[in-house]
Amino acid sequence: MSASILTAINLKKKYGHKIVFENLNFTICENELVLIKGPNGSGKTTLLNILAKYDNVWEGVLNFKNIDLKKLKLHKYPISYIPDEPIFFEGLTVKEHLIYTASMFGYKRDEIRELVETYVNLFNLKDYLNYIPSQLSKGNRQKVMICCSLLKKFDILIADEPFSFLDADSAKTLVEIFSILKENGKTIILSSHETEYFKNLIDRILELKRGA
Repeated sequence: MSASILTAINLKKKYGHKIVFENLNFTICENELVLIKGPNGSGKTTLLNILAKYDNVWEGVLNFKNIDLKKLKLHKYPISYIPDEPIFFEGLTVKEHLIYTASMFGYKRDEIRELVETYVNLFNLKDYLNYIPSQLSKGNRQKVMICCSLLKKFDILIADEPFSFLDADSAKTLVEIFSILKENGKTIILSSHETEYFKNLIDRILELKRGA
């Protein structure tokens, strides 16, 4: 059995007096693909933001390999996040985003060039390398965000609706990448309405209900 990588005990999140969820308990293991399900407003994005350390205001216990997530420095937390809304640096081109992202993770120059070229070809972004992301369609912006996330070194990939606005070929490519990541022992945690694409890869489902 795979070792646990994330454990939540009595996890609670609220905004003011509004409880998003409470008494949330789960364990996620290495090499799993876990789907976060629930109706709108049940806290799927909120939970993913917490797991990605985008949100550190919550109650309960949340451990990464028995280390308190609140005490763990972000640079020591090997995760990559595909948020529901792509986030980019102002003024940088697509190519500059990809090169800059890869350069933060200790790759050599030749490795960066090879990695960037690989993902650019996989997601058909060659014609958009000199564009600013804001000039692109929603689908191409999503593909750039996915590429940036995959260029990082991580043990856990967290993704919030990663298939949104993707064409069928790009969605198929992303599923193939998910499969390879699992084969390499990576953990994937995601929410998505397009489960048909990757249903055969799902190991477990964590279902949220409003306020619970």
